[in-house]
Amino acid sequence: MLQEKLNTSRVLMAEVSQNRKKDNEYQNVVRRNNTFFDAYAKYFIPIIKGYVICHRYKHANFSEKTESELEKLIEYSKNTFEKKVVIKPEQFRDRVKKLQERIEMEWKTQTDMYLAGIKEELGILKLVSNEKQEINRILQYMNSFSSWPTDESNSEVFNDVKLKAKEILSQMEFDTEIVDFLRKVKDRSASLLDLTDPIIAWIRKENLSSNIMLSIKN
Repeated sequence: MLQEKLNTSRVLMAEVSQNRKKDNEYQNVVRRNNTFFDAYAKYFIPIIKGYVICHRYKHANFSEKTESELEKLIEYSKNTFEKKVVIKPEQFRDRVKKLQERIEMEWKTQTDMYLAGIKEELGILKLVSNEKQEINRILQYMNSFSSWPTDESNSEVFNDVKLKAKEILSQMEFDTEIVDFLRKVKDRSASLLDLTDPIIAWIRKENLSSNIMLSIKN
């Protein structure tokens, strides 16, 4: 009788141990899956969407290291979905985060360089223009466009403000001579010698006579 109870107890203990093992395995699977899908949705999907949008612009040219890492992570994700098995999700998450940091840095550097010229011209024009508010709005959007992540909405707004910027510069016939003159005005180094006939004609045409002041050197 006692032996039967002992045998039954051993069987029950074995079943409990087996069930606990299965439960632990299940919890590990759930944890791995959650880690993968969280990183995939929170970081990787925005990277892919942003990458596609970035490549609409000719100035976007990511490094070979970035491109290679992106390809590897795409392949890993593809295999994970096909095999329905998540392997080393923490490693995937960490690599995705590092990729995001790298893309963010490269995109900002390249975009800032790409927009440097037109932003400088707008910044100089803003000093004397009667459209300061509109120019400030354009510069604000241009500055935010270089920040990651970028999406369809940001892209559409940027395209619109860039066209508006070119329109403003074109309408005001903002050429190199005018830029150089206004840069000197900004630095307080402009003199009467810089007031050439084309510059004077431009100032009068744009009705900016009261907006521009020349200083006297000590």
